[in-house]
Parts: sequence; C-alpha cells; structure tokens
Amino acid sequence: MEMNSQQNNTNASSGVANVRYGVYNQPAPVSGKTVGEVREQFSKLWGISSDAVAYKGKDKLDESYVIQPGDNLEFHRRAGEKG
Repeated sequence: MEMNSQQNNTNASSGVANVRYGVYNQPAPVSGKTVGEVREQFSKLWGISSDAVAYKGKDKLDESYVIQPGDNLEFHRRAGEKG
C-alpha cells in the first residue's frame, strides 16, 4: 500500500493523471488539458465514443474541465450500450 501512495505522489508531481475507459487504464501526462482534449487524444486508441460521460470519482465533468495532476479521469458509456 505504501508503494501505491508513493506512485500517486510521483504521478501528481510530474503532471500525470490516470485515464480509464472500459478495460483500458493508463497513467498519462495529460494534466493541463481539458476533458475534450483527452477524449480526442484517446478516442482513436481506445474507441471512446463522443457520448461517453467523463467522471472524476462520482463527479460528472464537462468537456472544458482542466485535468489536474493526480486526477483519476474515467469515461463511461451509458448503461445497456454495447460496443
């Protein structure tokens, strides 16, 4: 557990945030970018749909939210959607 804490501190100090969509999860240097920019960056790689909703924890984010170091950004499809 101590190792995760150290890793999170390192990520936060280096401008890294965690980006997640479905089975994909990756620390990435995306702090300072908006949710829309991150969606565009990862959409081709992971197939993030334009209607997937962005969350930070339980908080829904809009496209103009600026990612902070250490954030956990998750994109979710609406329940019941396939693909």
